[in-house]
Amino acid sequence: MARVPFSTVYLGGNHHGGWFETDNAEVFEGKDPAYDSGSMTEYLYLTADGDWLLNEATGSNTIYTKQEADDAHEWLKDNNHPEAAKRYFERPKGGRPKIGDRLITTVPARMHNEIADLSEMYAEDMPETVRRLLGEALEHRRIIGAPGSRQEQ
Repeated sequence: MARVPFSTVYLGGNHHGGWFETDNAEVFEGKDPAYDSGSMTEYLYLTADGDWLLNEATGSNTIYTKQEADDAHEWLKDNNHPEAAKRYFERPKGGRPKIGDRLITTVPARMHNEIADLSEMYAEDMPETVRRLLGEALEHRRIIGAPGSRQEQ
């Protein structure tokens, strides 16, 4: 396991250092540099602590510099890692995907309690139980040919 120092450069030229374990970090290889530039391939590391560190090497010197999230995002896109850029920076934030249009209603306490009991019995949340019950009711209307059902139309 390689333990490597890194530095963070702040505005005003102040430096702060730290250590990270390369074996515990996810690594992304940069594009091959031009052969005549004298530089070596860069690597971007995502540490176990969630820090983005860029390894820049020229000759025998290698430095690891902490990157801001925006810089790491751009580096991933510029160095042929679009999936990682999406995974770490372009995901929708929170919540579940929209299922459909919202329907707001009130029900008597007895009906609410029955729906809650069914939810518990089927190990699902109450909105899912209500959607299932409504689906079953509409299917039943279609099967029996009730007025206004799809079978009627």
